[in-house]
Amino acid sequence: MTCRRLAVGILVRRHPLVVDTLGAAVTCGVIYAMSTTDAAESTVDVRTPPVLALLVAVTAALAARRRWPLPVLAVTAVGVAVAAVLGADLEPFLVPLAVATFTVHTGRWTARRAAVTVVLLAIPSAAIIVGPSESPWENLGRFTLIGMAAAAGEAVRTRRAYIAAVEERALRAERTREEEARRRVAEERLHIARELHDVVAHHISVINVQASVAEHLITSRPDAAAEALQHVRRASSSVLDELRALLGVLRAPEDLTAPAEPAPGLDRLGPLVDTFRESGLELRWTSAGEPRPLPATVDLVAYRVIQEALTNAHRHGDGAAHLSVTHTPAELVLQVVNTCGHNASGGSGLGLIGIRERASAVGGTASAGLGPDDLFRVHVTLPLGKNP
Repeated sequence: MTCRRLAVGILVRRHPLVVDTLGAAVTCGVIYAMSTTDAAESTVDVRTPPVLALLVAVTAALAARRRWPLPVLAVTAVGVAVAAVLGADLEPFLVPLAVATFTVHTGRWTARRAAVTVVLLAIPSAAIIVGPSESPWENLGRFTLIGMAAAAGEAVRTRRAYIAAVEERALRAERTREEEARRRVAEERLHIARELHDVVAHHISVINVQASVAEHLITSRPDAAAEALQHVRRASSSVLDELRALLGVLRAPEDLTAPAEPAPGLDRLGPLVDTFRESGLELRWTSAGEPRPLPATVDLVAYRVIQEALTNAHRHGDGAAHLSVTHTPAELVLQVVNTCGHNASGGSGLGLIGIRERASAVGGTASAGLGPDDLFRVHVTLPLGKNP
């Protein structure tokens, strides 16, 4: 049954004129057959040539009811009035009028169409009142037929509008879900890129510096070269461990019970500073204010910002830097200052972009640039919010 209804719906959508023409022919034939078998003695028979021609013309207009609903309604309304003038029975002509009324109400119900419909329906209404009738109940039945056709058309229009609204909401929700999924994927890719950059950049910078030292001292000072190579080994081992841990999290995100290394924070700032000092950076570290427990996200951002700023100072500076950490009741202020070396312009800028993105993610601000004193400053302010 469902397949048949679907096939009929496809046929109507593809060939509406053909379907409506066949429907008009069938309607005319049925009305004619029923009228001739039960012709009223007090009215002009439908087989009378003028009445028959009028019936054919009125029902033939139904073939264009979908394309021109209001003109078809006008034709059927005038047909009822002409039938009343000819003294014919009105019932055969009320059927096409009901079909036209139904079609008008299934369309877009605007104020203009409503006004025109009321005016056009006034014509058959007057014809019904003054036309041939055996009793007032007969006229009431005629008006009821037109009213039911209008109500059915309005119900169909409302149902179509509801279905269209539901489909539109579903389409909008699907589009929103797809956009949200794309946004989440983009954010996750950016997060992974930042983590990889922060994990790798520092250790690779240490490896690069110590490898250069070992290269220059391998013949003149083998002991110093060996010490530099030990730094290279430790840094490479550290970066491999961190990459292994990061890849393990990416490969098994659903395993919530798997052990994971705690996210780094300012409690690990001492070992971080020591690695930079061991790699040859003359680093001075000062702290001001009263340290207190930080929100986990702020703690991680602070560690990563300092790690990246010191990596930039080590890579692009002249070998010396100053790190200051200031604790206030409302915010955490981080600053890394260094003089620019000969390769200050050799970076890609991704590290500074990552610093700004991380600070912005927790509602903070970040600035980086060369000051009038020829010192390069990375200044980051992270709000702490309420006390944890």
